[in-house]
Amino acid sequence: MNGRFSRLLAIAGPALILSAGAVVLGLRSVERLDRIIGASTHVGLVLFSILILAGIAAALVSYYEYHGFGRQDGVIRRGPSKPLVAITFDDGPNPKYTPKILDVLREKGVRATFFCVGLHVKKYPQVARRIVAEGHDIGNHTYGHRDLAPSTRRVVVNQIRRGADAIFSVTGVDPKLFRPPRGLYSEAVRRIVVEEFGLQMVLWTVSALDWRRLSPGQIVRRVARFVRPGAIILFHDSGALLRREGGKRTSTVEALPLVIDYLREAGYQIVPVSEMLRHLADSELEPRRILERA
Repeated sequence: MNGRFSRLLAIAGPALILSAGAVVLGLRSVERLDRIIGASTHVGLVLFSILILAGIAAALVSYYEYHGFGRQDGVIRRGPSKPLVAITFDDGPNPKYTPKILDVLREKGVRATFFCVGLHVKKYPQVARRIVAEGHDIGNHTYGHRDLAPSTRRVVVNQIRRGADAIFSVTGVDPKLFRPPRGLYSEAVRRIVVEEFGLQMVLWTVSALDWRRLSPGQIVRRVARFVRPGAIILFHDSGALLRREGGKRTSTVEALPLVIDYLREAGYQIVPVSEMLRHLADSELEPRRILERA
């Protein structure tokens, strides 16, 4: 049994045991109901089991999304414990929503980070150039928004390289930040991104869940509830639930100035991810400097 499987079992084991117990109890309850009403319970048993398994899967995905399994070298989920936050956007650029987001950021004097899909950069080059011209970070979000975890090495390398080439050819920037689509990756993908390409894999601390089409008020309340010093906040300026683009991002645009106002009132400084990483590197070096001076 390797270390990664052991850690996964340690995390998932209690949940699986409890869920199995719940399934047994639930089945017994349904069987008792069956005896009372004399109806077939096969469909009910199947549905009940599916709901339990779906709950387990959702819990594991949520843990993976915010904590990960296995080695985390080169994976960034948060910055230092300082009053800093980074606002990030995935799946763009988009000709309708990204310019509106850029307008808000310019009006508020905020620099953000955009993780862009290579195909969209080529499709909407003027928007991509504006991102860079206005001082924002631009990161690689693959070429075609392909899920990387189940992909072959050839596909992973191709998606990273073509995404970077598209961004460079349009903006002149060689992106050093990378975010896998949906935040999903394997250990093999991590090694390719971090060790072979020398990139920082940037995930997030707080998701605004704007892809669920929450109202602006719901988005603001969610960010306010979960933001912490060093948080990296995830928004979307394009994308869709099952497609690369086409989703409605009106709530994102409307919520953004409210989120910025809240963060500033709460004492946070909003910085791009590149600056967040410099602060993180300094905070990791500080104990070493203290020891050297002692």
